[in-house]
Amino acid sequence: MKFKMICLAAVAAGAITPVAAWAQSTVTVYGRVDTSFENSKTGALSQTLITGNASRFGFKGSEDLGEGLRAFFGIETGFSSDTGASTTPMYRNSFVGLGGSFGVVNIGRIDSAAPSRTPIYAILGRNVEYVIHDAGATAIGTSIFNARTRVSNAVGYASPVIGNFVFRAGHYLNGEGRAEAPAGPIRFESDYKQTDVSLSYGEGGGPLGLGVGYGTDSKRGGAALNEFKNKWMLVGSYDFGAIRAWAVYNRDNFQGNALSRSKVGAQMIGASWEVTPKSKVMGNYIRKDVQSDPAAKLKRLQAGYSYKMSNRTSLYAFYDRQDPNNRVANDVIRVYGVGIMHNF
Repeated sequence: MKFKMICLAAVAAGAITPVAAWAQSTVTVYGRVDTSFENSKTGALSQTLITGNASRFGFKGSEDLGEGLRAFFGIETGFSSDTGASTTPMYRNSFVGLGGSFGVVNIGRIDSAAPSRTPIYAILGRNVEYVIHDAGATAIGTSIFNARTRVSNAVGYASPVIGNFVFRAGHYLNGEGRAEAPAGPIRFESDYKQTDVSLSYGEGGGPLGLGVGYGTDSKRGGAALNEFKNKWMLVGSYDFGAIRAWAVYNRDNFQGNALSRSKVGAQMIGASWEVTPKSKVMGNYIRKDVQSDPAAKLKRLQAGYSYKMSNRTSLYAFYDRQDPNNRVANDVIRVYGVGIMHNF
């Protein structure tokens, strides 16, 4: 009987051990549904539409590996909440990685939801408040600042917070997913390499935020005419309490010629005001050189108002006016709208 009890105890211990280890893993289901009712006018052409603004759902999780080491993963898919259609590509991110006292490393398709984030978009997001969201009619992260928020075939790293500083780096093989062809300049993934780095101050807390970022492209055969080569970004913000202000300077370098720009500068100033604990107004003003026209400027003004109905649900209204080229008549784009966003 004693021997049987010992055997039963051993079997029970063996069965309980993997269950306990499994209990150290966590998986979270999350997402966002964001839909707006808008009016868009370009020149004399006006239209009314219902628009989905980067709605998504995903799974993310981590496992405690012991001794301060953990594994993590993320899978996130995007969809248009106005039509139900999936985005292209379907997966916004899909990564796996490790974290510890050294920081975090992830590999796969990464974006601002990955633990390492993407270096240049990270310093933009740390300091700037977008008008409602960086999606749809008010999006500026990639369309204006070329911040490379979502990249494939990527390896990303973020250091721990050291003296209120965080260093990030990312290296991507054909991160934009350009067509690969035997006769083309991009035959394989490794024929098109991209690297981004950034240093951010203020991620450990405090009213002051600063960031500097650098990114570069390296393609077999070199950059073709008017293709992007490298960039610098400087960004800063200060939280005065109810009011927060920020400024951005960005310069992208291209392979230009006499009819186009080699250096494209972009500047933005903006601020937000927390009117009440539930309501906020925000605005941005942007100027950018037009790469295809050495004498032209892009000018953009946007403003928004959001009201928190709860910690997860917000109502909002926005206005965005963009003149893509101040030397071209009747090309101004004006969009205003109202919407609702729910996070889960």
